Amino acid sequence: MKTRYRKNGFTLIEILVAATIILSILSFVYGTYFAISKSTRATRAKLTLSQQTQKVLSQLARQIRCSYAYAVSDSAYATKSVSERKERRTQNNPDFFSGCTDNPSEEILHLITTNRFDMSQNSTGGLFDVTYRFDKSEGQLYLSQKRFVGTTKNTAEKKLWQPIAENIQSFELEFFDGKQWLNKWTFKDRKKLPNAVKIDITFRDQTGRIYGCSTVAYIYCRTDYGRQTQLSKLMVTKNR
Repeated sequence: MKTRYRKNGFTLIEILVAATIILSILSFVYGTYFAISKSTRATRAKLTLSQQTQKVLSQLARQIRCSYAYAVSDSAYATKSVSERKERRTQNNPDFFSGCTDNPSEEILHLITTNRFDMSQNSTGGLFDVTYRFDKSEGQLYLSQKRFVGTTKNTAEKKLWQPIAENIQSFELEFFDGKQWLNKWTFKDRKKLPNAVKIDITFRDQTGRIYGCSTVAYIYCRTDYGRQTQLSKLMVTKNR
């Protein structure tokens, strides 16, 4: 009688089926890991840029809220002629506040403020001459600040630009005069500070997605400045 031996093992078809199942499982696991990793990197990049932009936005808003401008009394020039008084005012009145996002020189905002921009949060008292510059080609926002010594016409001292934000897509400013929003403001022309400034910033993350944030900064000394101007006029009228 013949004895039959049973062979132990897998057929070629069984091996191919098992390999296909294993590859499918590995592909699914790798695809899930890759998707989660990509999502995590995108979220981390967005969070980093958002924190950076929010920090710059809040600091910029604080500097605008603390904008400073003193009222110039006409009593000091009461004995001068009209032309002499205009010339003296032009020479002695610094450019306390000016802003325009369409400035060809890329300097979008200049102001005198009591708040110093300091990334280390170590602030010191006094007045500061601050200028912001936005480079659209690089997507970077630059800051130049120095002590305010009573004039902004110091051409001998060059501005030292410090990069404070990157990956910025657009930077827009609007200025409220009490009735309407304007895209440009010059203190020398209007002889006053704006009531408020609207700031809109959009930035692009590493994945190409665009996000935006905005705020409105109301200038604290705007009311005090108006009162000081009225008080100066009353003093001039009384002296006359």
